[in-house]
Amino acid sequence: MAVVSLMLFVESLQVTIRAAMRQDEESHNLLMPLTETILEAVVNKSLVKSIQDIIDDDGSVKDTASPELRRYREQVQSLESRLCQLMDRLIRNSDSEASLSEVSIVNGRCCIKVTGDKSLSFDGLLLSSGSDAGSMIEPIVAVPLNDELQGARALVARAELDALSKLTDKILLELDNIQILLQETITLDKVTARAKYSIAYDGTLPDLYLPKFEHETVNTATDWPVSATSSAQLPKKPWKVFIPNAFHPLLLQQHQENLRRIKKDVASATAEIRRRRIYGQDIAEEDQLASDLDSMKNRVSKLERNHPIPVDFMIGEETTVLVITGPNTGGKTISLKTVGLASLMAKIGLYILASEPVKIPWFDAVYADIGDEQSLTQSLSTFSGHLKQIGAIRAQSTSQSLVLLDEVGAGTNPLEGAALGMSLLESFAEAGSFLTLATTHHGELKTLKYSNDSFENACVEFDEENLKPTFRILWGIPGRSNAINIAERLGLPLDIIESARHLLGTAGAEINALIMDMEKFKQEYDEQLQQAQHYLIPGSFIITWKWRRRMLWITLLLSGKESQE
Repeated sequence: MAVVSLMLFVESLQVTIRAAMRQDEESHNLLMPLTETILEAVVNKSLVKSIQDIIDDDGSVKDTASPELRRYREQVQSLESRLCQLMDRLIRNSDSEASLSEVSIVNGRCCIKVTGDKSLSFDGLLLSSGSDAGSMIEPIVAVPLNDELQGARALVARAELDALSKLTDKILLELDNIQILLQETITLDKVTARAKYSIAYDGTLPDLYLPKFEHETVNTATDWPVSATSSAQLPKKPWKVFIPNAFHPLLLQQHQENLRRIKKDVASATAEIRRRRIYGQDIAEEDQLASDLDSMKNRVSKLERNHPIPVDFMIGEETTVLVITGPNTGGKTISLKTVGLASLMAKIGLYILASEPVKIPWFDAVYADIGDEQSLTQSLSTFSGHLKQIGAIRAQSTSQSLVLLDEVGAGTNPLEGAALGMSLLESFAEAGSFLTLATTHHGELKTLKYSNDSFENACVEFDEENLKPTFRILWGIPGRSNAINIAERLGLPLDIIESARHLLGTAGAEINALIMDMEKFKQEYDEQLQQAQHYLIPGSFIITWKWRRRMLWITLLLSGKESQE
């Protein structure tokens, strides 16, 4: 009946779509090409009727499948009735000392269950015996009827097989259409699942564009058609990737599921307290429930406050490699995964969990080296595992690929690791991928931006006052080391702190001070820009000009300090 259900579903869908088309032509156009796919599907109504005439809802063959089947089944019913009457008569009329308990079936033959070892009042064949279950005796007078019943059942089985064989031949003639219907239904189910997911998590329809091949540039005016359904306009700057307020889908899903579960518990506890008050039951238990309810409400408030923090990804068109630096647990790796998952979600037709508008390339592949690639079976260290993985990525990635590299150059001597990391990233920038995102702790990789325009810096922000990351990404600013400052605030002896700062050197301290200055200017710029936009003050252009001039000065100074090292 699965085939019938499939065909009836498609037929019902076709009727619904045609009715919608007559009422609203615009809706029909928006649903293209799904409507065409469904309306062009072929549903053989005669085959549906044939299956329904032969197969019952439970999968058994109907009596109406053929006249022969009906006749043989009636014959079986008649013989079974005659046998039951015969067995009942033998049991009632028995004057033997043995106990005749019931009629049973053994291998399809009617027999009588006998307990005790006394003689019987009739002759019979022993079909089975057991000390506890008794003996199964087929009376001699029942043998002809049992034989006839076995033959009738064989005729029924043959008639059922003939009916199913003829039906199978009809289905085989329509097999191609049935397979097409099945595939179209699966496709429709996938689309529905994607739509439900995107709606449930308030996703944004991404504007996709195809990356140009190597040595070609991306022209956003011609190569990036703006979606007709997008309600937001992209800023004028040409962006390679623009994903504002992007959430990691698994983190957001986990948060919403936890919040939904706690709210459900709150509703259940509230209803139980109300019920107990109405019926005046167990006041002591009600107090406990009220206490539990307060605890659950506090958990709801805490979950709502601890909502996952989104990240902004706004990568300029000229950027090929983005280097993200910053402290551990600051969100660098999650940021990589968020971009990678957003790219894959866009390719399979899911909305992106971000704010409007979203612009993202149609990458031909997404390659990632994230996590510990240490292998005991292959005798690979962490460093060797990463190198093997990155080597494979470098060989397979194209000028239309996205590459995600976590902790480039880690796991070995810092100087050699930094040199190797710089070389790898320069290789990807030259001819390795359309876009490479890399996280690192090596300060040397931050200087690549000042010698190669295809590089860009970003860092994860860290709140030194509260000693915790903010999970925000600061663009255009290289990350700085926070280890010594964190150690000082955690109470490490001052002589150790001063020694560490002395070993770090004045150049490193000055660089960190400059980076801190850049971060402060960035924060001030954001605040002043928000105020200017709020009051619509043209002076925001002056703020922007001052910010860019100061940033240029700091960048030049920073570049000189790095080169002196």
